[in-house]
Amino acid sequence: MNYKQKFFEIYKYKNLSADEVNAEIDFVTELLTGFKSKDFIMGKTLTAEEENKITKVLQERVETNKPIQYITGEAYFAGRKYYVNEYTLIPRPETEFLVQECVVNTKEIPKILDIGTGSGCIAIELALRLPKAQITACDICQQAVDMAVKNADRHGVSDRIKFVKSDVFQNISEKFDIIVSNPPYIDLKDKNEVQQEVFDFEPHTALFAGDNGLFFYKKITAESKNFLNSDGRLIFEIGWKQADTVENIMLQNGFINIKFTEDLDGIKRVISGTKTN
Repeated sequence: MNYKQKFFEIYKYKNLSADEVNAEIDFVTELLTGFKSKDFIMGKTLTAEEENKITKVLQERVETNKPIQYITGEAYFAGRKYYVNEYTLIPRPETEFLVQECVVNTKEIPKILDIGTGSGCIAIELALRLPKAQITACDICQQAVDMAVKNADRHGVSDRIKFVKSDVFQNISEKFDIIVSNPPYIDLKDKNEVQQEVFDFEPHTALFAGDNGLFFYKKITAESKNFLNSDGRLIFEIGWKQADTVENIMLQNGFINIKFTEDLDGIKRVISGTKTN
């Protein structure tokens, strides 16, 4: 019996396909050991201690349905590991498009504000990709801010990002070239459509928004004009059916040069616009 067959036994009472079980085993194995499936083909083996760690995580996953990232306290984003906890969303791959849009065609030394930073992954990736950028990151939750600070220290950029506890612009006083946000955007009335493990474990304040999921788009767009420099850019991640509505919100607030970025599934995932002078 190879190492994976042992782990498969843990899932024997779960109604999951073999592909789904394989994916979870591979993900936990890589997260805890750094080994990928190809490494085992090349002859890598697990120590007894590594096997025990993986077993413990998989057993908790099967028994509780808790996301693996919260069990291990770590998640991948843009190929790097980030600490996460119940106060921060688990970073999603599609948010990498948000980071990329901030980097494209930006000034040499941009001032950037990340609203709702959570784990800090957006601000930290921007600091790593734009070494001269001046970055401020805020969140309404102090525990999330603390986690973002921990992640910034982990990736060696804690001296280049100012972290602030703030309800949107409440404790912000500067002006910026870019304001970026992945705000809560799931409509409150769509709670029942959210994947059960997401609803049960991820912070609702970072998932759900009132006004048909548009509350923060409207608030941030309207108020951002007072915090953006001339020709500053406002950049949002958006839900899969929100493109036209958020575009209208931005147009109504005087933003021009509206641009969309699609994810790998062809869904409009990021919207950006320029403040008029």
